[in-house]
Amino acid sequence: MKKDQIAPHRETSSERLQLLYGDEFLVKEQVRALVADVLSPEERSTNFIVLDGANLDTGALAVHLSTPSLFGGRRVVLVEQTTLFIGKVDRDKLVDKAIGHWKANDRKAALRVFGQVLGIAGLGLEDLTSGQDWLGELYPGSAAAKESETLLKIARLFVESGERVGSTGDEAAVEELIDADPSEDVVLIFTAAAVDKRKRLFKIIEKRGRVVECSVREEKWGAGMDRAFFEERVRQVIERAGKTIGHQALDTMYARAGKEMRRLHSEVEKLIGYVGDRTDITDADVQAVFNDFHETAFYEINRAVRSAEITKCLPALYENLKIVDHPLQTLSMIANEFRRLMAARELLFTLFRRHWRPAMTYQQFVPVARQVRDEHPELISKGKFSLLAMKDYSLYLFLKDAQKFDMERLTAIMEALLEADIQLKSTRVGGAAPEIVMERLMMKICDPTYARKRAIAHVS
Repeated sequence: MKKDQIAPHRETSSERLQLLYGDEFLVKEQVRALVADVLSPEERSTNFIVLDGANLDTGALAVHLSTPSLFGGRRVVLVEQTTLFIGKVDRDKLVDKAIGHWKANDRKAALRVFGQVLGIAGLGLEDLTSGQDWLGELYPGSAAAKESETLLKIARLFVESGERVGSTGDEAAVEELIDADPSEDVVLIFTAAAVDKRKRLFKIIEKRGRVVECSVREEKWGAGMDRAFFEERVRQVIERAGKTIGHQALDTMYARAGKEMRRLHSEVEKLIGYVGDRTDITDADVQAVFNDFHETAFYEINRAVRSAEITKCLPALYENLKIVDHPLQTLSMIANEFRRLMAARELLFTLFRRHWRPAMTYQQFVPVARQVRDEHPELISKGKFSLLAMKDYSLYLFLKDAQKFDMERLTAIMEALLEADIQLKSTRVGGAAPEIVMERLMMKICDPTYARKRAIAHVS
């Protein structure tokens, strides 16, 4: 990008026109840093203008770009969370984001994002009140069925609250304003949840300004948050509060954390308040306070069956059966989990045989996993049961859980899964009361003596 020939203390043209997109918490963090760099605390009350990007008034934007400040000095004009750069391909991501906000009890954010989605989809309030046909148009496929209850709740509150459907804005008018080259005293910042890089407006800003993706750094071997990135963010907050945290507590926190930075910071702040005057944050503190938002109820059953504890497995089973279309989906998930455990058990006695220790910590495991992958690059392939392709922490947990099951027990459980599959598909009980079949299966999975009982039954 070319830079304007301006005085040294002035921003370059790329700095005066910026687009920040991605994780909303990280975007706002970047905006705060930019504003602090341009405006003094005294100037921010008069020279910092924020416009609603979901319902952008291009006329108001033009006025703010062309009218000098009454108090002089530089100005920052922020078009916040605009939909100008979002294409239809990003609509599903926004729907998921609205659902995520709702489940996190952030109603205001859920309604704001939902309004943006409606605008992009070309839907209005009349569509929401005339029936449920809008669900399939807004969120096509089987996903709509699974989340229909949540979406209907959001839509109901959206209508009752008198919220406005978002407007994508006049892209051509915004292009003209940018082409008019706003004053050097103005810094124009757009923020967005997502962008379609094929859009003409995006390309203009990319050429004439600065585009920054504010995203959570992900694991190399998976889609979760990078462990080093996670620890850096958490320790920054904890150290600023004058606290310390141990490795085990961080392990538990990481296992429970998802990729939403706002929720992560909120949970850490809650944890700091919980420990009070104590300086050390323990694993017990994390388990008591830090909410598990990494997995939804749909996948909670996977972790439950790996614990082989009936007090965890039955509640997870009942919750899962509420949201699946048929118990066979639950059965398939459980079967896939035990196939992975069998693969993990095999890894313990082959590739990790020389390195693995029953009490190995995650920090000790990371270099071991790296060494095994370096020694066997041909086994790192994406696939449902290619455990070496997993992120380090997921692989570590699978290997730890695999220690709970010997191969005899895993084989017996796989046979029990096959029996349950046959019963669900062909017996009267399977058709009339499939929950009973699944409950019996859970009893067998959680019984450590099941394999021996089964062997005795076969002999007799």
